[in-house]
Amino acid sequence: MAKAQILVVEDESIIAEDIRISLEALGYAVPSVVSSGEMAIKKVKENKPDLVLMDIVLYGDMDGIETANRIRSNFNTPVIYLTAYSDEKILERAKITEPYGYIIKPFKERELQINIEIALYKHKIENELKDSKEFYESVLEGIVTSVWVTDKNDVIIYANKGMAKVIPPSQIVGINVLNFQEFFKPYYMKARETLQPFYYEAVPFVTPEKSPAYQSGWLIPRIKDGNFNGMICTIESIPKYSQAE
Repeated sequence: MAKAQILVVEDESIIAEDIRISLEALGYAVPSVVSSGEMAIKKVKENKPDLVLMDIVLYGDMDGIETANRIRSNFNTPVIYLTAYSDEKILERAKITEPYGYIIKPFKERELQINIEIALYKHKIENELKDSKEFYESVLEGIVTSVWVTDKNDVIIYANKGMAKVIPPSQIVGINVLNFQEFFKPYYMKARETLQPFYYEAVPFVTPEKSPAYQSGWLIPRIKDGNFNGMICTIESIPKYSQAE
């Protein structure tokens, strides 16, 4: 298994060398040790480390918090702060950058190792979840069927591009589905109350500046711990139906 690459950003040379020695003793690789925010960003771009250990007080125009924020935004690289400062103002600024750890100097090797392993694992899981989310969203966006999803409070939180055939997704995301189409409420509530999939057929959806379009589809409850957690809804047009009929 390849060693995790850890970039060290520390402006005290003796402390920086001690951290490098500790990391290598723990089995990590240290591609670079730098003392400024500007150099840290440069080395993250060049080396693509798995994690950055960031001192908050640094030489140069950028402190560690601003540097960490840029690294998170531009490279999605996890950052752990190493600092001798623990006052509330610094902590509040640091929290905004969503760090993966905050270690107060002086620290022990075991504390350093635990924080690094937790950060690496957390970042790995977050990336896997992100990839999974992007995959399923790409599938939903690629299918012709209209799909929309509600949360446990019946608010529409997602609508794929296929929904544009019925109503633009931007017009329904964020609204309560029970206020979406009055005629649709009984079908939705039946699936919600029974926690069972329900198939509705030939229901007239009314949209602005359009004639009613008859649709069919499924209402599939999302269940968590035995309780209602939202609904997956599909809509399919029925060509044989029209307002004239």
